[in-house]
Amino acid sequence: MKKLLSQHRKGLVLILISALMFGSYGVWSKLIGDSFGDFYQGWTRGLILTVVLLPILLYKKEVVPIKREDRKWLVVFLLFTSMTQAPIFYAFNHMDIGSATLLFFVTMLLTMYAVGFLFLNERVTRVKTISFVLASLGLYFVFSFSWATFALLATLMAILNGVASGGEVSFSKKLSGNYTPLYLSWLSWLTILVVNGIISVAIEEVQVLPSFDVVWLYQIGYSVASLFGFWFIIAGLKYVEASIGGLLGLLEIVFSIIFGILIFGEGLSSRVVLGGLLIIAAASLPHIKELIYRNKATQIVS
Repeated sequence: MKKLLSQHRKGLVLILISALMFGSYGVWSKLIGDSFGDFYQGWTRGLILTVVLLPILLYKKEVVPIKREDRKWLVVFLLFTSMTQAPIFYAFNHMDIGSATLLFFVTMLLTMYAVGFLFLNERVTRVKTISFVLASLGLYFVFSFSWATFALLATLMAILNGVASGGEVSFSKKLSGNYTPLYLSWLSWLTILVVNGIISVAIEEVQVLPSFDVVWLYQIGYSVASLFGFWFIIAGLKYVEASIGGLLGLLEIVFSIIFGILIFGEGLSSRVVLGGLLIIAAASLPHIKELIYRNKATQIVS
């Protein structure tokens, strides 16, 4: 029993660290600022992570050929993946971290629901319907505030990144049964490297040579947060239920807002606070329902 409790605590800690890592994305983006182009920072971070992950994949023998029947889903998955870095980097640098995070998160949630209903044959349950409505209301409050306060392009970039991330996560379900999460993550970063690199050169962004400037330390910090945020959530879910992991993962929103307030002196309007609470409630409901269902099932068995 003590061992199980210890493993459970370990899982909770790992997921909390993961949420902290993901919540720091806005901080690293603002610290890098306009020192790097939007697409340049994407392809260089992709380069760092593909180089780091490849030896691990080869050692674990997880690099495998893509099956013919999976290729179309891989193309769709990677298409969404290719749009997940530059838009949110732009948004973080042209609006508050908290507002950008909320816009990103709620559009990701809505996209995941839409893809699940339309392409993955997921059922439209009462809880999902309520969550969808709450998330939409949250989007309205945050979006209306952002539209009035920030540049339209920054607001739309946060939303675009949410759609791209939601599609990426949802369509990964078509592949996760045959390929490891680490391998899919490596393919994602490889795609980000190639696509963002091509666009960066095509639009003539400045290609900054690596140096000992502090901005490169920020880029490495961003890369480390990207790597270990993913790694810790996967490791943590080995010891706790996915529903608990999902609830703790929502702290990513809270951490990002706190970082924005403490580090950059950002403020929050009452509309953003209300929208944020609705978004967190929407994302929490399915996990809470699953926890209640599991507890009832355990009581019946015992």
